[in-house]
Amino acid sequence: MLRRGLIHLCILLLISGISQQIWLAEAYAEMAARPDSDEKMVRELVKQKEQAVNQRKWRSYLRLLDPAKKMYIQEQKRWFQDAVQYIDAGSFRLKVLSVVPLNKDQMCVWVHQSYTKNGKMYAVKFPLLFLRTRQGWKDADLAFKQLPSDFITVYYSDSSLEDQAHIALDTLNKAVYVFKQRFDWSPARIEVKLYHDPELFRQSVKPSLPSWAGGWHEAGESIKLIGGLPNSAVFASGLVHELTHQMVSELTNDNAAYWLQEGAAMYYELHLLPGLHDGYSLEWDTEQMMSVSELEHTNLERLSPREAARYYQTCYRLFSYLIETYGDQQIQKVFSVLRKSPPVDVDSSQKLRLLNEKTGEAVREVLGISMEELDRNWRRTK
Repeated sequence: MLRRGLIHLCILLLISGISQQIWLAEAYAEMAARPDSDEKMVRELVKQKEQAVNQRKWRSYLRLLDPAKKMYIQEQKRWFQDAVQYIDAGSFRLKVLSVVPLNKDQMCVWVHQSYTKNGKMYAVKFPLLFLRTRQGWKDADLAFKQLPSDFITVYYSDSSLEDQAHIALDTLNKAVYVFKQRFDWSPARIEVKLYHDPELFRQSVKPSLPSWAGGWHEAGESIKLIGGLPNSAVFASGLVHELTHQMVSELTNDNAAYWLQEGAAMYYELHLLPGLHDGYSLEWDTEQMMSVSELEHTNLERLSPREAARYYQTCYRLFSYLIETYGDQQIQKVFSVLRKSPPVDVDSSQKLRLLNEKTGEAVREVLGISMEELDRNWRRTK
């Protein structure tokens, strides 16, 4: 009995060993074949992105994005809405230049993006990160390097920006602390994306963004900024400018007028943190200041650099008057009134009139003056 049992046991072990070898061989074969299969899949996804833009199908485009990247999805939504209206129909192209597997669940895909506007070609190259998710491979934004810390994550597009990434983290932590004291604002999450290439920055926002723009933030999106500036104080003040946009968006449910957003951003860029503009003075041409009505009816993104400077200066002067006359607490009350209205999920430039109306009503309710009275009062102080 014992001898017979040993024979059976040996036979079973032999069969088991052979089966295991077969299974391992199949597994290794599958693993060897997977990179090619994954690369083909990712290349197909890039092709589908191109098709979705040219066919103006947002839902098809959305299915290609990593669902875990909420801010990236919001940014891409704005980019897509702008692109299908701005670029020449059918001219968008995405060409895969190379595919570099980072590990079994990540691929870096270098692409060449191009389109035409009124027949003129615009092109840029950049690395996309594709992640393997439960829903398959998905586009997960640029292949950034990153510096995470609590509720703030700084992404940067090139190793040359590493020092500025640390400056950004330090600056934002200080600025959030001060904004907490002044406006009781505690953001749940802040994402910052630094770009070494100005055109890459512009194309990451939207094709229609003017070339003079150096920073960007809209509700639900990350803070975006061109890096590489030699002056650290100017770079830090730009971060405060964009962080202010995020604060105002969150405190008002994204219902603040464009002039109020830019006025607050300009004001706190200059005055929130000590040392950012020591010895720096703005040359104001008071005769060139715009009226409140002009501010309300102006689309900043369509202005020339000179006209944009005039717009920013006027917004700064107007917001400075509000702070100096009424103080932070009253401005915070204006923000609170605006927060009662539901947000409108479109680009800020497309809801100028609506936001002007809401802001005018909030100013009247809290400060007790009309926009016309505000215009007369502040212009007397110039």
